[in-house]
Amino acid sequence: MNNVRLDEQALLSSEVRAFGGPRVGDEERFQVEFVVNDPRGVIAHEAFLPNTVVNWAFWHDEVHIVTRGRAEVTYTLGPNHRKQVTKTFQAGDTYVIPDGARVRFEIGDQPYVHVCVIMPRFEYSKDERMDSYT
Repeated sequence: MNNVRLDEQALLSSEVRAFGGPRVGDEERFQVEFVVNDPRGVIAHEAFLPNTVVNWAFWHDEVHIVTRGRAEVTYTLGPNHRKQVTKTFQAGDTYVIPDGARVRFEIGDQPYVHVCVIMPRFEYSKDERMDSYT
């Protein structure tokens, strides 16, 4: 068994990382610690910064467990992304994001801290991991 202790203070004092966003040329910035990275599953501890917007396209099913903060979450579902749904999530809420969803998180005035669970772990080719694809 893999077990970890989540340390919110360590997460909130960690560096803000930049990731490629859901559209070409976009960038999203937030704090993340990958606390378990096993072929059977990934557990990430994430904090979205206060008073920001994070857009993300999900290519796998993912569970979020909110431990702090509040976000207005607007999403569409594949394959055609026709209908927009908006919900508010806060500490104590849990939800499943299905593969193919596009999600916009509008963060309130404190960090939106959540635990992400992905099972099984997603895999990339060596070229994708090293950004050497053409």
